[in-house]
Amino acid sequence: MIPETASELIILETRQACEELNRFTAEVFQTRGGRIGSGMGGVIEALWGFYLNRSLLNSGHTGLEIAWIYGHEYNDFACVNTTEVWDPATKAGEILRIEAKSMVASADESKAHFDRLHAEFDTGELLAVFLWDWAPVGPNTQKVFPRITDHFIGSAVGVAALRDALHINRGGTFVQAGRCPDGCDAAICRHIGEPLNSSGVRERRSGPVNAKGAGVSYAANFGGLLRMLGTRGQEGKAIITQHRRDNVAAAAFVDFMARNFTRVRRQLQDV
Repeated sequence: MIPETASELIILETRQACEELNRFTAEVFQTRGGRIGSGMGGVIEALWGFYLNRSLLNSGHTGLEIAWIYGHEYNDFACVNTTEVWDPATKAGEILRIEAKSMVASADESKAHFDRLHAEFDTGELLAVFLWDWAPVGPNTQKVFPRITDHFIGSAVGVAALRDALHINRGGTFVQAGRCPDGCDAAICRHIGEPLNSSGVRERRSGPVNAKGAGVSYAANFGGLLRMLGTRGQEGKAIITQHRRDNVAAAAFVDFMARNFTRVRRQLQDV
């Protein structure tokens, strides 16, 4: 199966998977309180993988399944051929990979970061983002359950293209070959493509050592799922307009964020 077909099926079946997931958590994951920093986002991401497999199977799509990648890979899941042996080290048997993120709808600033470098993406890789919050189990009860309220799933490369363009618009840069703050030889430099903010501070721990900020190891603003949509002036608005026109995944991601976050909606009013 080609990645394009697998992507279409995963995107199509994710809605059903989320609905079934919500029915399960409403029945089983009932609690009082509902702590935000509980690790529940990671549980939701994992459950999506399991329920997506069930949804694919129930819909008769038996040629592919979602596998949970172990170890310290960038991605969370791989979409694999059911009839082939899967080797995550060599990617044998894989169709595409998926990076899953979760965001709490009621949080002031989500901690979810999409900060992979452009060169690190696989062809056809998907980004899945699940917005969730604690919801009442029913009337006249203090019990709540974790519920997915909305989701986005689409091309990771497409979303990253918008992210990178807006990073540059805000005054950020990316380390270029032969221009590394550490003075690395261009042929062996490991920092090419690393993001630096407008003050020249590295945004990821793996960035140049000489680009560390005062008192911090790295800035960690690059790729924040909310912050990445920040713009500067008319040029920034033009970038969003262009991507919404020409970049299917970025357009869907922007619409998803605007539906759910007032700051994004306000920012896009004149776009």
